[in-house]
Amino acid sequence: MISPKVVKKFLNRKLDSYDWIKTYKEKELSDEIKGLNPSPKFGKTKLWLHQKACFLLMVYLQRFLLFLDMGTGKTLLCLSIIKYRKRLGQKPCAIVFVPYITAVHTWIQETEKHTPKLKCVPLLYDSGLNKEILIRGDADLYVICYQSAVAMASRKIPTGESKKIKWVVNPSDVRKIFSHIDMMVLDECHKVKNHLSMTYRLCRAISNEIDWVFGLTGTPFGRDLIDLWSQFYIVDLGQTLGTTLGMYREAFFDQKWGYWGGVNYKFKKKLFNKLQKAVKNRSIRYKINECHDMPPRIYITKKIQLTNDMINFGEVMLDKMIKLMIDRAETMHKSYSEIKNIFVLLSQLSSGFMTLKSDVDKKIIAFPENPKLDLLMDLIDEMPKDSKMIVFHNWVYSNKLISKRLTKNKIKHARVWGGQKDQIGELKRFERNKTCRVLILNSQSGSTSLNLQHANYVIFFEQPRSAIERNQAERRVWRPGQNKKVFIFDLIMENTFDQKQNGYNKQGRDLLKNLLDGKEKIKNLFKTKVAKKRRRLK
Repeated sequence: MISPKVVKKFLNRKLDSYDWIKTYKEKELSDEIKGLNPSPKFGKTKLWLHQKACFLLMVYLQRFLLFLDMGTGKTLLCLSIIKYRKRLGQKPCAIVFVPYITAVHTWIQETEKHTPKLKCVPLLYDSGLNKEILIRGDADLYVICYQSAVAMASRKIPTGESKKIKWVVNPSDVRKIFSHIDMMVLDECHKVKNHLSMTYRLCRAISNEIDWVFGLTGTPFGRDLIDLWSQFYIVDLGQTLGTTLGMYREAFFDQKWGYWGGVNYKFKKKLFNKLQKAVKNRSIRYKINECHDMPPRIYITKKIQLTNDMINFGEVMLDKMIKLMIDRAETMHKSYSEIKNIFVLLSQLSSGFMTLKSDVDKKIIAFPENPKLDLLMDLIDEMPKDSKMIVFHNWVYSNKLISKRLTKNKIKHARVWGGQKDQIGELKRFERNKTCRVLILNSQSGSTSLNLQHANYVIFFEQPRSAIERNQAERRVWRPGQNKKVFIFDLIMENTFDQKQNGYNKQGRDLLKNLLDGKEKIKNLFKTKVAKKRRRLK
C-alpha cells in the first residue's frame, strides 16, 4: 500500500495542458511557424490547421502523444519533424514501429508523396538482415513491425530447474542495434499497452536513451484505463501518470478479486475528469470533426436466418457451454479455456463453418448452405461499377471462403491475410487496378495505418471483437481524400453471436469478458425458436 498522503500529493500535482493551442487561428499558427529559426519548408504539402498546432508542440516538447482520429495526418506530421530537423543541421535517424506489414506500405507511400528527399527503409526481412540494415544507419527513417523489432533484440534464457526457456529483451542487443537511433515513433501506440510484454520493454529501453519520442493513435484505450500508463511512460518517462504503474493504480483504481481469481482493478469513476485533465500534460486530442468536412456514412444492417444445420450444431455447443458454466467451480481453469473455445465456435457458426480441434489435429466443417456468403455476393453484384469494396472478417478460413466464392463468380479481388507472401503487392493491385473491385481483409490487421479511401463500400462479414477495432476499420475508408458517400453494411445472423457482438461494439463493451465474468447470459449468444422450446422442456 502507498501512503494516502503520497497518493493525494500525486493527484494534486500541477500539470500542463495544451488545449489553448486549439484557439489559435490559421494566421497565428502560420506566423509562429514562420518565426522558428530557421523556418520550416513544407514544399507542396500544406499542413491543415490542427497539423500546424501539433507540429509546433512536437518541435518544442520533443516527447508527445498525438491522439488524433484516423485520417488526420499523423504520419505527415512525423515526416515533417524529421525533415525540419535535417534543416536544423541535425542528422535525425528515426525508427517507426507499426503493428502490421500492411502499415509499412502506408509509411513508404506517405514518404514518397510528401517528403521524397527523405530516405525511408522498410525492414521486412528476417531478423539477421533487418539487424544488419539497421546497424548500417544510412537512412532518415526505418519502418518495422513491433513483432519483428522484438525478434531482433531478444534472446532465450533458461528458467529454473525445469530447464524451460523464455524469451527476454537483450539489453546489449538493444544498445548495439539502436545506438544511432535518436527518434522513435510508436504508430498505433496502444499496441504497447501491456507493461509485461516484450514490445513494451523494448520500446522502453530505446526511449530511455533518446530525446525525441512520439506516440500516435486515435484510440489510446478502450474500456480499460490501465492501458494509458504504459503508453505515457514510454513517451514521457513517467512525468504524466507516474514513474510506476503501482502509483497510477493506487491513485485511480480500486482493487477487487476477479470472478476467476486474481486481482481486478476498477477505475474510480469520480476521478475521470481528473485523469482527463492529467493526460493533457503530454498529449492533445483532435477528433476528425474538428479537422475536416467529411462525406456522410450510411449504415445498413442486413439480417439473415440460420439454416437448420446451423441450428442443430449451435444447440449442441450451447448445451455444452451451459454445462461448463455450471461445473466451473470444480474445474475452473479447464472450464475457462473450453468456454472460450465454444465462444469461438458460436461466432464461426454465424459465418457458415466451425473449426473443431482435437489432441491430434483440427477439422473445419463448412455448412453446405451459407446464406451470409450468398448475401455478400448479391451486394457485390449490386455495387456501382465505379465503386470498390472492403470486406472485413475475423477468421483466416473466412478469407479463404470468401475468396473461393469470388473466384467461382469470376469477380477480381485482392486478399490480405497472415499467410499472404506479398501483402503490399495485393494492396497496390486493389488500389491501382480498376477491375480489382474487392479487397478481403482481416479487421484486426487491416484496421490500422491503411489508406483505403479509394473504396466507398465496407462490409463487415463478421463483427470485430472490440469497438476500437470496429471504429478503426471504418476509418480506413471514411477519411480525408474520400469524396463519395461511404456505405457500411453489417451482415447479421439473427439471434446469434453476430447480433450480440454488434450490440456490444455499439456500447463499447467486451462481450467475452462480460460472459466470463457472469454478466452476460450464455443463451443470449444463440437464441432460436427451436432453442427456446428445448430449454423450456428441460
